[in-house]
Amino acid sequence: FHALAELTHALLTAQGVQQFQLMGHSMGGMLATRYSLMYPQDVSQLILVNPIGLEDYKVLTGYKPIDERYQAELKKSPEDIRNYQKKSYYDGQWKPEYEAMIQPALGWLNGSDYPRIAYNAAQTTDMLYTQPVVYEFNQLTMPTTLILGQRDKTAPGRPWAPKANQPLMGNYPKLGPTVAAQIPRATLIKMPGLGHMPFIEDFESFMPLLLNSLKNNEVKKPAPNP
Repeated sequence: FHALAELTHALLTAQGVQQFQLMGHSMGGMLATRYSLMYPQDVSQLILVNPIGLEDYKVLTGYKPIDERYQAELKKSPEDIRNYQKKSYYDGQWKPEYEAMIQPALGWLNGSDYPRIAYNAAQTTDMLYTQPVVYEFNQLTMPTTLILGQRDKTAPGRPWAPKANQPLMGNYPKLGPTVAAQIPRATLIKMPGLGHMPFIEDFESFMPLLLNSLKNNEVKKPAPNP
């Protein structure tokens, strides 16, 4: 996450981007948090939409080495991809229009370079366990908005966690207030009845919440010289 944040910072700097509102969803929320911790002067507002990383997965589930995760990625089928999103993202409430959301992953699966993508996925999964951000939320200095679908149950590593821990993981109704209380300038927006992808399940309700949050924390541009 540190390397990804550094590369992103270098790209934005090269483009002359100096201050902005930063939004991250899912694993992107962990990256956006790490970026905001490393480069707080860049980020005027942080928005986290159903991010993962609101808990420390490595203390709740067992660790699987990258090579073991790689072998598991190589064995994935289209049904595995669909079933994971159906269970974790939508709480079992799958709709035909969600098929479009898995097409990129299905394309990767069928591509000739899938072994490389599978290894990248195993490396990425490793980051989730070994590079938590949950202990540093209290160091965020910018206004931070959490937009959380309350039906979300996403929790990497749940299938191989001890059975006693499995129902404790991915409890967004509990995680949201806990994390918001740690962030000095946090606003928590709950979206009842929605899961990991609130902007997909209910775009019409999500966008006004997002746009209002952006407007309230808009970057103020200096007035031009007369």
